[in-house]
Amino acid sequence: MADSDKSNTAEKIRETVEEYFKQEKIKYDPFNKRGVAHATYAAEAKFGHVEIFFHAYKDMLILHFIIPLKTGKEERAKVGEFILRANYGLKVGGFDFDFDDGEVSYRVALYCGADEFTPPTYEQIDAALSIGLMMVDKYGDALVKVMFGLAEPEDAISAAEGDD
Repeated sequence: MADSDKSNTAEKIRETVEEYFKQEKIKYDPFNKRGVAHATYAAEAKFGHVEIFFHAYKDMLILHFIIPLKTGKEERAKVGEFILRANYGLKVGGFDFDFDDGEVSYRVALYCGADEFTPPTYEQIDAALSIGLMMVDKYGDALVKVMFGLAEPEDAISAAEGDD
């Protein structure tokens, strides 16, 4: 790929994502100077919604589904255990946990290639959003129970994965 084409790859990813937003009639905050767009999606979990940040890089698109609750210091070790148990066996994406501030998110990355760049398709963006939202819905209520000290991580994971 020519150097001039490589410099435009992040822009192509941004354009593809914004076209997705327009086709789906999604209200969103456009990409900023740092290459990040934002949209709020409804979630079936008790917290009701997630903030999704779309990070456009020159060779990938990363979606971060931010849970709108922070974990208190006293429960962070248990939430960390919950996250590790939830991530075990996941094939696409994974939960992230910031031990410093208690933020929990789910992350899905779409690699677009470096030498053979192809921007993500409508279907790939849609699948990434669906997977992230499904994981937030599947584990969200169990996570909240651990965050508030109402369940042990192992029990909460068993309940969340009970229908697998």
